[in-house]
Amino acid sequence: MKLPIDTSVLTFMCSLPPKPVINGQTKLPKADADGQPLHSVELASFGPEGAQVLVVKFPGSPPAGVIPGASVKVTNLMVSDWDIDGRHGLSFRAGKVEAVNGHAPKGGGAA
Repeated sequence: MKLPIDTSVLTFMCSLPPKPVINGQTKLPKADADGQPLHSVELASFGPEGAQVLVVKFPGSPPAGVIPGASVKVTNLMVSDWDIDGRHGLSFRAGKVEAVNGHAPKGGGAA
């Protein structure tokens, strides 16, 4: 089941740069149903009850400015649960991840 997350009460900061999502069996990059390449990015999310680190998948090429330390905007964030061979967890998927104001952080974030 996929459930939407209200991102209006959260702020996000990129903690690791985006990377392609790789198929574990074929070792090739994954794509979504529209043929867009999938990427994942580690984000720190901050809300009223504290912070949480999320790995978020999104379609398309990594946008400029989504680098460690950058504030980012996450659009259409969904969470779904998974269960494979007795292991289980949550998976996060966004329609879009972009740098806030399209700018990299001042003071030098890693590229």
